[in-house]
Amino acid sequence: MVSTPPHRLARPVQLAIAPALGLVLYWRVFTTWFQDDDFTWLTLGRDLREHGALHALFHPFAQGTVRVLDRIHFLALSGWFGSWLPPYRALGFITWIAALTLVLLIGEKLTGSRAAGVWAAILWAASASSVPSIVWISAYYQLLCAVCLLGALYSRLRGWRAAEWACYLAAFGVMETAPLYAGVALICALTLDRKGDRKALHGALWLLVPAVVYTAAHFAFVPKSTSGPYALSLDSRLPSTIASYLKWTFEPGASALRSHAEQLQAPELLMGLILGLSLGWFTLRCLLKREWIAALFAGWFILLLAPLLLLPGHLTPYYLTVPSIGLAWLAGWGISRGWDGGGRVRLAVLALATVFLVVSGAGIEAQTRWFQARANRMRQVVEAVAAEAGAHPGTAIVLEGVDDELYNAGFESHPFLLAGAERVWRVPEDISEAELRAAVAKGEARVLDVRLHGIADVTGTFNR
Repeated sequence: MVSTPPHRLARPVQLAIAPALGLVLYWRVFTTWFQDDDFTWLTLGRDLREHGALHALFHPFAQGTVRVLDRIHFLALSGWFGSWLPPYRALGFITWIAALTLVLLIGEKLTGSRAAGVWAAILWAASASSVPSIVWISAYYQLLCAVCLLGALYSRLRGWRAAEWACYLAAFGVMETAPLYAGVALICALTLDRKGDRKALHGALWLLVPAVVYTAAHFAFVPKSTSGPYALSLDSRLPSTIASYLKWTFEPGASALRSHAEQLQAPELLMGLILGLSLGWFTLRCLLKREWIAALFAGWFILLLAPLLLLPGHLTPYYLTVPSIGLAWLAGWGISRGWDGGGRVRLAVLALATVFLVVSGAGIEAQTRWFQARANRMRQVVEAVAAEAGAHPGTAIVLEGVDDELYNAGFESHPFLLAGAERVWRVPEDISEAELRAAVAKGEARVLDVRLHGIADVTGTFNR
């Protein structure tokens, strides 16, 4: 816990606190290899060569999404560096640090408190719901979208209209929720327009034009799932969907810790209620005092989360990465106010902040450890397949002992294309033992045992 009030620290220290905390919390990420959808995007260059640039950049992939800037990011890095991990991690952390810096600058400019900005950045850096956005290379778009939208809002606050439009339009190529920024800008214009100057309001209204055009085009030309987890739906599941996102917001690290310590459920629930009610009470007090900046912060959270509530079949904590910034601003402002209040109020807000940071930090540690072990096991398998394919060109590689956790780490995204292996099968799912023995006898297949105890060439056991 920082003992010195943030507003008394030197400016470089203020800017460095949240990024430094992030590096401490996420130190495992630098050695966490690719997993899941990462492999699909790492082989996007293959699609570019086979079908051309228009298909690679604009054809709807991944549940009907067209995220052009995210695809350019993968095409560039995979084209220059292949599957060498450091450049992907470096870019991810640079983008995250840029977002943290913008969170701080916007928070302090809107509240008039440097401490509020620093605390907002700290709280967002320590949000356990953002872990997949930082760990998964394929979720990099969440961080990029945060930078684009935060850049647009900061530009608006500084009066840089061209920069606001550039950041806003860039966000359209990153994430489908980008048009909701127009609503944020409208709230910003209404809350900051104290002198009757309607220029800012008119500028915000113009932002609605590309938002409407983009949304209409997206629904008209991008196929939507009509069934399954990505089907859009507004039904009786809405209350439980909202409850799930609020639980992940105010029970930091809950989803990660429960798999290791079920007894923490009750304390987490109590802590979540205390944190949620405290922030709600602070927001209500601000609104009653006509401090309308609180409406802007709450509006950011509500507007950017709202479209995701239409996916009740695909609830995931990392969808909170961008919306949770609004609550980080509110909480940072509340901590700053509490500190200035002194006495019991100061102790109360610091106690709440300490509990959040400690429990959320534990959640981040548990999740990053799991992701690291899972991804690096996949790396060992891919490298073993690459070595076997190189030693025996033209043969199929058959994997024995693929459990559910290893399979779910990315098998459906064809990770072995990175190793230049076109034919990688599992036994008995893809090839029967009888077929495998026949293939081995003809010299057409090699067999690797990839169970947890290690990877071994067991081709000889199928040659009897």
